[in-house]
Amino acid sequence: MGRYSYDDMPPEGYRERKEGNGRLSAAIAAIGVLLTLIAIILYLLFSPQEQPPVNAVQEEETASPAETVAEVEPIPAEPEEKVEAKPRSPRIEKASADVAAIVFNVYTVAEGDTLTSIAESYGISPETIVSVNRLTNTNPRPGTELRLPPVDGILCIIAEGDTLSDIVNSYNPELTAPDLAAMNGKAYTSVVPGDAVFVPVPGAIPTASSYIFSSPLPGSSIGARFGELVKGHPLQGVMLTSKAGEAVRAAAAGIVVDIYSDPVFGRSVKLVHDNGYVTCYSALESVSVKTSESVAEGGIIGAIGTSNPIFPEPSVIFSVEQNGVAMDPMNLADL
Repeated sequence: MGRYSYDDMPPEGYRERKEGNGRLSAAIAAIGVLLTLIAIILYLLFSPQEQPPVNAVQEEETASPAETVAEVEPIPAEPEEKVEAKPRSPRIEKASADVAAIVFNVYTVAEGDTLTSIAESYGISPETIVSVNRLTNTNPRPGTELRLPPVDGILCIIAEGDTLSDIVNSYNPELTAPDLAAMNGKAYTSVVPGDAVFVPVPGAIPTASSYIFSSPLPGSSIGARFGELVKGHPLQGVMLTSKAGEAVRAAAAGIVVDIYSDPVFGRSVKLVHDNGYVTCYSALESVSVKTSESVAEGGIIGAIGTSNPIFPEPSVIFSVEQNGVAMDPMNLADL
């Protein structure tokens, strides 16, 4: 007998229901699997990726150095910051010992004077007078005091950062900074903004190779310079000192135009030369020439001694004029 008897046979439709239930379960399972897959995909798409441990990254980077070098671009070096060079402090030098300070004449404008007439009288240009006095009007009023240099030049006002070397390079390369310092009465080449510096034009101050005059007392020493006070008055020449009895010589070929006694310096001899120059030799112990006598350069004029009580040692006062204007002999003679 089989598993079921006739009476035990499942009712009609049982098998169909069982098969229908199986298909439903399979469909539900398939939907569940599909939903699971969709959830996994969504998780992978939208969940943050886990970063590998730092040690793992380092191990990966250091595992193959050659590969790292090949793949990683070198970091460009940062450009060096350009540091602007600070200007060096100018080297301070002593003023030239053999260059005298420029002495300015002071002129009071009179009625009828013009800038041109004043300039012609002193042998300088009107432009020099305007520059030195910083004039804004070329018709100065009577009573105005003007400072007049012995040579043409320009007055420079020192600006921030300027040095005397800059000034001579710009206006007169024939000079040096120590020369310019001495000409302006400075002991050193240091300057500050606002300082006024007079710069002679090129050629106005002869160089050693173009001196007009020779020394009237070779081998002498300078006892006093042009512009220094003697008996309360500025010296209009230089005082040269040497041994008693030393010969005083003509600084250039000329003619003796005067032999006289100066009220301060005593025995004096005056010679006239070319180009309006006149030289004078004072404080002589003795005189060896006569008026109207022609004297060659180096010819003996007289001798020095101790007859003048002003000076403690034998001396001669040597002065130079051109067209009536006193000049600094240090700029014209090889002293």
